[in-house]
Amino acid sequence: MLLGKEIRKTVLSLTFVAFIIALLVTTISQDVLNFSDEAIASPKQGADYGIQQKEVPELIMPAAFSSLCEEFAANEYIAYPIGFYKNVKLNDTDQEKMADIISTLSGVSVDDLLGKDDEVSEAKGDIEVTLSDDISYEEFKACMKQADDLIGGGSNYSENNLLNYSYVAVTYEEAIENYNLIASKDKFTGAYARLFCDYVGIILSIFPVFIAVAVCLKDRRAKMNELIYARKTSSFNLILTRYFSVIIAVMLPTIILAYISNSSVWGQYSGMSLDYLAPLKYTIGWLMPSVMISAAIGMFFTELTETPIAIAIQGLWWFIDINIGVSKLRGVHTLFELAPRHNVLGNTQTFLDEFNTLAANRLIMVGAAVLLVIATVIIYEQKRRGELSGYKKIKTHIASLANRKSKSAA
Repeated sequence: MLLGKEIRKTVLSLTFVAFIIALLVTTISQDVLNFSDEAIASPKQGADYGIQQKEVPELIMPAAFSSLCEEFAANEYIAYPIGFYKNVKLNDTDQEKMADIISTLSGVSVDDLLGKDDEVSEAKGDIEVTLSDDISYEEFKACMKQADDLIGGGSNYSENNLLNYSYVAVTYEEAIENYNLIASKDKFTGAYARLFCDYVGIILSIFPVFIAVAVCLKDRRAKMNELIYARKTSSFNLILTRYFSVIIAVMLPTIILAYISNSSVWGQYSGMSLDYLAPLKYTIGWLMPSVMISAAIGMFFTELTETPIAIAIQGLWWFIDINIGVSKLRGVHTLFELAPRHNVLGNTQTFLDEFNTLAANRLIMVGAAVLLVIATVIIYEQKRRGELSGYKKIKTHIASLANRKSKSAA
């Protein structure tokens, strides 16, 4: 009964209408609502299978080292520490540390690299250095990590970005292996469900905070808090019902769109073994934790401050997360990301390799959401008791009105 009322109140709001519009615009504009023209065909011998990022030390080491030397010579290092472009200039102390790293990798002395030996060069930029043959790949990666730390993180030499120096052609054997993984592990439908979640996750990690804030502030704007505080319904039941109403309202249309999207390719795999539950599993496992944490942040900070500040807090996290996620589009995950990315159809092996990290991340988001909801219940209960609000005055006022009515009746 109460859940039904809260759901109706949620879906009839302008904020929810804006969410549905944003959801439709995203899925249609990003071509993830209809995959009918993106069938995954079995590879044919001799065809072009595209290129892929692959960890090939023989390609990564000379290319990354050459790039580091060029940036060192100019003392201008490109970095994206939180997803935004940054041109980093090191001070003299850090530049000497960078010279020491290059010296370790090349064998050229630090003084020569810094141009301190006039007999060698008048300018450090004129020195040509080459990567030493004695450096192992593990040693190289350790030095690149030191360089990345000096730059401040997010540079071309971070562990993930080193792969940008190594693109190779996909062989026929690899193409067959990829296809077989999609057929056996994804049952085809899983690959499309992941790509759908990649785009929709961007919307679902921010819009629920608007809906949750609107729901929590609606009673205050309508001056209904006095009546709600006086009800016998427990704070736990009321907050939990409100929270679930937001989750249900957001997830139902998402699941419907996920099935519309996925079913657009079912006919192209006639006779194949398909996983018809893939849209449901991915939507709940991949997207719902983002919805849960976004809605929980909205309810917690709104009840705590009685302002829409939660939108700013969630918006900042979302903005930073989306920009950082640009470097992880192919399916690399971290423990505290808000909207996991997998912006490629297939790439099943990467998904399998990163699955444990992704699962841990989703569980962390769920756990954090649960803790925030519990905290919201505690805050709400304190308000009803008058510890954080004027509830005692409200209760006295209601009792006063009741006495006046009883005297009038007498």
